[in-house]
Amino acid sequence: MILEVVVSVVIVLTTLIILNLKWSFRFWKNRNVYTPEPIVPFGNVKSVIFGKENIGAVTTKIYNIVKAKGLRYGGFYFFNRPMFVPVDRTLIRHILITDFQHFTDHSGPIDDKREPLAAHLFSLTGAKWKALRTKLTPLFTSGKLKMMFQTLVDCTNDFPCALDSAIKRKEPFDIKDTFARYTTDVIGSVAFGIDCNCLKNPNTEFRVYGRKVFEVGWTESVINAINLICPELMAIFRLKVTKVDVENFFMNMVKETVDHRDKNHYERNDFIQLLMNLRNKEIKVESSLDENGTENHIAYYQNGLTIEEIAAQSFVFFLAGFETSSTTLNFLMYEIVLHLEIQEKLREEVVTVLKAHDGKITYEAIQEMTYMDKCINETLRKYPPLPVTPRRCTKDYKVPDSDLVIEKGRSVLIPIYGIQHDPEYYPDPEKFDPERFSEENKNKRPPVTFIPFGEGPRICIGLRMGLLQAKVGLTALLRDYKFTLNNKTKVPLQFAGRQFISTADGGVWIEAEKVQ
Repeated sequence: MILEVVVSVVIVLTTLIILNLKWSFRFWKNRNVYTPEPIVPFGNVKSVIFGKENIGAVTTKIYNIVKAKGLRYGGFYFFNRPMFVPVDRTLIRHILITDFQHFTDHSGPIDDKREPLAAHLFSLTGAKWKALRTKLTPLFTSGKLKMMFQTLVDCTNDFPCALDSAIKRKEPFDIKDTFARYTTDVIGSVAFGIDCNCLKNPNTEFRVYGRKVFEVGWTESVINAINLICPELMAIFRLKVTKVDVENFFMNMVKETVDHRDKNHYERNDFIQLLMNLRNKEIKVESSLDENGTENHIAYYQNGLTIEEIAAQSFVFFLAGFETSSTTLNFLMYEIVLHLEIQEKLREEVVTVLKAHDGKITYEAIQEMTYMDKCINETLRKYPPLPVTPRRCTKDYKVPDSDLVIEKGRSVLIPIYGIQHDPEYYPDPEKFDPERFSEENKNKRPPVTFIPFGEGPRICIGLRMGLLQAKVGLTALLRDYKFTLNNKTKVPLQFAGRQFISTADGGVWIEAEKVQ
């Protein structure tokens, strides 16, 4: 009897859940917005959840279908959560720039008490974001980058530690790991004043925990899905997006660094020092956005930054600094081992420019490497590290020239990968062609068609730093080594599923030899 009751309850609950999902999946249809047919209970992300595709591939398919139908936007379901996908370039410009006041946030409010490392610049909302962004922007001026430049160059000195042993053994190596170790050394030094030595020792704590942040298995996929679909459950079950051991490592590292500097009256011109200087200082902007998106003259961080807030900003600086740059370098290396003529042309530029600067990698020399700029931009076009960028509607928005209203709280996905592979803007988009970024060709393209770092007021704050460390690392390698493709690399390249950041499935395996 009890068993029959339990079975009946399960059947009823299952039926109610399915009916609720089917009702939820009418959201866009009721608003006359095209959406690919959702699958219960996954919506449009079944292939993502099961690791067959990444989110960029799914949204690109929607982008292409919607555009082929001559529509300006479409819909998308992450499980039962409806999201808006703009396709029309003018509409995308409105969302990112012109009407930014309606889309100021990436996501909803953060529970910084439960998950302190999540309260960083990328996740912060409204006035808190604007106030802190204003204070952190000075770190990335040309003057500050020049001051950090020699540190970037010094970090390349250990490339032989990672490459020469593989050359001696005549073994291929995963170039993404090499670049990640280099960029970890850079960020560890310029942000925290710590010598990580990851190129010498790939198993340092900094590198181990850096890898763990981006390891996405079933557990992480489920937690991320819960956080997106029903964030209230995160608090109820005390779930965290950030792994507990990762949180403990970064919190302790920042606390120890701050304590050491305080006790020894030591200051250093780096990121964490800038954050330390914001302690006990009221942080505000003259005009800022409140949680309803309205203008208010109001102070945020009235008592300055806490140690937890310093740790959160340091954490996102570390993540963005090492992952996006190493990802870009990884894909660029894939292309130049496939196209050896491009690699040789890059090397010729490096050798010629360095010769004019006494053989030294200088800030001025890097600025003169225009072909390298083209190659990096073409890599960012073909392989944007973030294939989509999220926005959250912070107050109701009537789509221009339409009856559709995007309600406050609704999520928007900007399909970066789809835009940058649109043959209208980039003919033969799968071809790797650095000349797309000659001055003449750039001037021919309309705005908001190259947005690997986002666009508008929330464009990536550290993009210049990321590009600079990528160029320095590439310069050092091409000066001293030649690279060829190893057959362990999958050609054509495929993206790993379940990843939010573009990742090569199976890695990019190459062989190296010293330049004679």
